[in-house]
Amino acid sequence: MNPVFFLLMAAALCAITAVIHSVLGEQKLLRPLLADRAGLMGDPLARNVTRFAWHWTSVLWVLVGALLAAAAYGMVSAPWLVLAVGVVHIVAGIADAILTRGRHIGWPLITIIGALTLLALYLTQ
Repeated sequence: MNPVFFLLMAAALCAITAVIHSVLGEQKLLRPLLADRAGLMGDPLARNVTRFAWHWTSVLWVLVGALLAAAAYGMVSAPWLVLAVGVVHIVAGIADAILTRGRHIGWPLITIIGALTLLALYLTQ
């Protein structure tokens, strides 16, 4: 089993997750949320920060994917960083599944990214 394959798969899933997060999040969550101008969402700053933070998360996922792809090709000399990416994704995916009772579409992708990352790291030992 080739750890490069697993890291590249995790990297690809990060990119896919980022696109899904931005597109579906904008359509299904942000637009309805920001259209309601009651309370805090009545403040233009709050609306702008909310949209920015949502899409910034997607950009960070692309960055994590780039890190994993670089690790696949031996360009990352910090295995602790790859370990942290894997562990954080596993914990976040499981927490997401529990908190949403499995109804959030993101938890399987997040968990799989973590599992692929940890599997790749295990195979390099």
